[in-house]
Parts: sequence; C-alpha cells; structure tokens
Amino acid sequence: MAGNVRVTAVGRDYDTHHIVLDFGNAPFPVLEGQSIGVVPPGVDASGRQHHARQYSLASPRNGERPGYNNISLTIKRVLEDHQGNPVRGVASNYMCDLQVGDKVEVIGPFGASFLMPNHPRSNIVMICTGTGSAPMRAMTEWRRRLRKSGKFEGGKLMLFFGARTQEELPYFGPLQSLPKDFIDTNFAFSRTPGQPKRYVQDVMRERAADLGPLLADPNTCFYVCGLKSMEEGVVLALRDVAQQAGLSWDTVGAALRKDGRLHLETY
Repeated sequence: MAGNVRVTAVGRDYDTHHIVLDFGNAPFPVLEGQSIGVVPPGVDASGRQHHARQYSLASPRNGERPGYNNISLTIKRVLEDHQGNPVRGVASNYMCDLQVGDKVEVIGPFGASFLMPNHPRSNIVMICTGTGSAPMRAMTEWRRRLRKSGKFEGGKLMLFFGARTQEELPYFGPLQSLPKDFIDTNFAFSRTPGQPKRYVQDVMRERAADLGPLLADPNTCFYVCGLKSMEEGVVLALRDVAQQAGLSWDTVGAALRKDGRLHLETY
C-alpha cells in the first residue's frame, strides 16, 4: 500500500478513504470502469477465508500517478448504523486501516460492461452517489490527462454527484478546482440542515435544457453508479428530460440500451 488519505470531513458514522496500491514490477493493466477484488486477511467465524470484496477503480489506465504501476480506490466504511450501533465491514475496515508498506492480496481486474468510450469526442454524462464516484473519477482524470497532452478533442463531460451533505461528498475540494469548460459539475445534497432534500434526479431535471441535446446525441454515454435505490429515479428523470426535449423516451431509451450507452452499476 502506497497511500491512504481520508477524503471526507470527519464524521461519527462514516469514513471515506482514497487508497493507493502499488504493484511494483508486477504487470496489472486496467481500464476505467473496471474493479478489483481485495481479500482481507484472516478467517470468518466459521474458520473460512474471507471472501474477496470488489471495489471500483478510482484511477485511470496509466496509474494514480501517470507512468507509475499503481491504482487507487475510494472506500467508505460505515462506523455506526442509524441506531448508533457499531457496524463491522471486514474488508472496508481492513482497507481503511492500512498503513504505507502493508501488503494487500488483490485479484482481478474485473468488468467489461462499465468501460468508458474510447472515442475522445464522445460525451459522457456521469450520475453517482457516494463511493459510486470512483469510476467517474477515473474517467474524468483520463480525460483531463488527454486534454493536458493535447489529445482531447472536445467531448463533453457532465457530472451529477449526490451525497447526504457536502461533508460526506468525497473529493469535493478537487472537483471544485476542475475548469468549468472541462466538466459541468452538479451537486445534490439530501440532508443539508435547513434546506429541502435534493437528489441527483432533481438536479437532472433542473438541467434538462442542457441534458436534452446530449440525450439526443448518439455520441453520448450515460453512467450511473451508486445505491440501487437511485436507479429508478435516474431513469425516470431521463424520461422526463427526453419528453421536455420533444423526444420519445421509448425510442431514445431503447437506442441507449441497444447501443450499450446506458451503463448501470448499482448495489
């Protein structure tokens, strides 16, 4: 393990970390949108080895640091449930407690259904909550590096990112520093004191005038990653955006699925 940094404000019931794993001389090629499995050490209550836990990559194909054989993960552990009882997630606790130099057993990579489009002119609309931001970070960082190298050809990036509060949103600071002409970032917070609840689907509807043309463009891909409960709301929001743009959602939605441009990874 080469790095372990907390990426949310200090809280009582949550704890999110950005973790960097270095593979040294061992080849470990990955692509944005893939995941790896981490096997926690030790055994469970029945004496069996712990099962591997999969985590989405938060770094692009050429490493967390360009040119280095390393990857990064975004890992959240829940410290307490809603009743204040301690929660023990074996793999996430293990990963969040890692120290620099610790060895980690990794398997993978996995995944061929959430890969970002190869064509740099493709538009990418990313919709996520919490640690569902990991693959979005990987895609955004790869596009940022392409842009810096002069190989970026102008495809639009649009992000809808939800969390309970600003303090629970990973990478809030770095996201704020990205150029506005590079990525269109939209936040939704559902538990801000004194404010009405806002979810990613609410903000999508607010940005319907800008989402509509992207929805109609066959070069646009949509990526949804986060809690299973968000999936239906996001799809209904896309339907409403299509209708507001004068499009048939039956036609547009069918084309998105047929062309593999609507990617859903919820849990």
